[in-house]
Amino acid sequence: MNRSRGICTTLLALVSVAAVLVTQAPGAAADTAAFSDRHNDAPRNIDIERVRVVNAQRIVVNVLFDNLRRTSGGLTVYYDTRGPDHGPEYVAAGGLAQGTDWFAARIEGWNDQHGQLLLRCDIDMRINYRKDRATFDVARACFDRPGRIRVAARSNTQSWSQRDWAPRHQRFYDWVRR
Repeated sequence: MNRSRGICTTLLALVSVAAVLVTQAPGAAADTAAFSDRHNDAPRNIDIERVRVVNAQRIVVNVLFDNLRRTSGGLTVYYDTRGPDHGPEYVAAGGLAQGTDWFAARIEGWNDQHGQLLLRCDIDMRINYRKDRATFDVARACFDRPGRIRVAARSNTQSWSQRDWAPRHQRFYDWVRR
């Protein structure tokens, strides 16, 4: 009986080591990062609490709010894929109110008002009011299949009178590699 217990213990140890090696294998999983934002620095319905970035087969950005409502304003996510030029190359934007639309565009910096709409881009925006979350889900091909990305998020009221930047005004979170 002791011998079979020893064999079982050895097998369990081998299975545990194999599970750790599989989960740590290069390229085994997409890189994901979650970032926090300052609390109570904007009205509750547009106050960004956390941003989660998944850089996988699709680029998914989840923005968690404090008390998101169907009458909230809008959300803009800026994407940097190159780094050295100190600004975003892409943007995704949409309304947080029920029934609004969204889009993606190629831009040149933070203040580009004439970006090129990505009309053939596979992009989706999902809003979950119960979970206070808005999600942009973008095909990698839309952004020329970047190896790494970093994002910034900005929410605003419908009148644009108040905004919340995450992490701060025209600043990005850290890089998220694929």
